[in-house]
Amino acid sequence: MQLRPLALFLFAIMPLAFSAASPVDLTFAVPVMAAVVAAFLGIANMLSHSISDPKLEAWVNTEMREFFAAVVLIVIITGSLIGSNGVAKALTGYDDFTGAAQGVVDGWLGTYDGAFEYIIKAAGRIRAAATYSPYLNIPIWYFSINYSTNTLGGIAIILGPLNMAAQGLTNAIYLSEGLRMLLVFLKIVVPHILLPIAFVTRLIPFSRKLGNTLIALSIAGIIFLPLSVIMASALNGTITMPVPTMDLSRLDADPWAMEFAEPLCESVPVRSLLFVTEQIFSAIVCLPLLLTPWTAGLYQAPCREPLMHQVVYPLIQLIFQIVSTVLLLIWEIAYSAGMAHTYAEQVFGEVLGFLRAVNNLVVVAYIDFIMVGIITLTGARSLSSALGGEWYMAGIQRLI
Repeated sequence: MQLRPLALFLFAIMPLAFSAASPVDLTFAVPVMAAVVAAFLGIANMLSHSISDPKLEAWVNTEMREFFAAVVLIVIITGSLIGSNGVAKALTGYDDFTGAAQGVVDGWLGTYDGAFEYIIKAAGRIRAAATYSPYLNIPIWYFSINYSTNTLGGIAIILGPLNMAAQGLTNAIYLSEGLRMLLVFLKIVVPHILLPIAFVTRLIPFSRKLGNTLIALSIAGIIFLPLSVIMASALNGTITMPVPTMDLSRLDADPWAMEFAEPLCESVPVRSLLFVTEQIFSAIVCLPLLLTPWTAGLYQAPCREPLMHQVVYPLIQLIFQIVSTVLLLIWEIAYSAGMAHTYAEQVFGEVLGFLRAVNNLVVVAYIDFIMVGIITLTGARSLSSALGGEWYMAGIQRLI
C-alpha cells in the first residue's frame, strides 16, 4: 500500500499554505488540515472501491471513524477552553485561570521580595554597627594611646545565617519568576501555536498518537498548571502563612557618643573649618582682632604666629584630651555595668524570629513548587494516556 508516502508528502507541503497567514496564529491550519485529510480519505475510499481491495477499504473505514472522533475531540476541547473563561471569571474573578495564577504568583513574589529587602537592610545596619564600634585615640601630650573595647565586632557572626536566608529566598524568587514567565509563555503559545499543531497532528492518520500527546501537554499547560498554582494557594490559606518582618530600628547600635557628636558632624561650618589649612584657620581665629582699632595691629604676625602656636593650639589639644578621657571613662563604666552586651542580645532576639519566619516561608515555597509540578505533569501524563497518546513521555516521566 503506497498511501503512506502520499500522506507524508501532503503533510510536508502544508507549511507552504501557512505563508499567507500570520506566523503567530496557526489556528487557521486546523480546518485546512481537516479538509485535506477528509479529501485524502475520500480519494482513498474511492480507490478502495475501484480496485476492490478489502484491506484498503477496512483501513479507510477505520481512519474515517478516527477522523470524525478527532473532529469531535477538537470541538469538545475548543468549546471547553472557551467555556472555561466564564468558569474562571465566576470562581476567581479573573478572565481566565492563567490570570488568576499570575495573581497568586505575584503575591508570592511580593512576600519573598519584602523579606529579601529586610535581609539587605538588616545586614547593612549590623555591619555598620560592628565596623564603627567605640574606638578612641587618646593623646597624652607627647604620645597617644589607641584603645578599643569592640564589643560589637562579634555581632558580624549573625550575618552568616542572614546570608543563608538570602540564598533560600533567592531560590524561591527564581522559581516564582520562572513559574510566572512560564504561565505567560504558555498563555500566548498554547492557544495560537501549540494546540493548533496538536490538532493538526491528531487529524493526520499517521501522527495520531503524537497529536494526542501534544493535546495533553497543551491542556496541562493552560489548565492544569494554573489550576495547580491556584490549588497550592488555597492550601496555603488553610495555615497561617509566615510573613518575615523585623523592627529595623532595634538593629541600630546608636551609641550615645555618636549621637552626641552627630550635630557637629552634620554641621557644614564645622566640617568646612576642619578642612582648612593652618594659615586660613589662624586667619579665621584672629578675625575678632579687626573689630577694634587698637587690636587691629595684632592681626598679622603677633596673632597668627606666637598666639596660635603658644596659646590656641595647646588649648585645643588640652580640650581634646579632656573630652577623650571623659568619653573613655564613661564608656568603661557602661561596659563594666553590662550595658555593652545589650545590643548583641537585642539584635539576636530580633533576627532569630525573622530567620524562623524565613525558614518556614521557604519550606512552604518549595512544597508549593513540588505540588505544582506533580499535579501538572501527572495530569499531562494521565490525559495523554486517556486520549491514546504516549504514556511514558520521555524526559517528563523522570520528573514524576
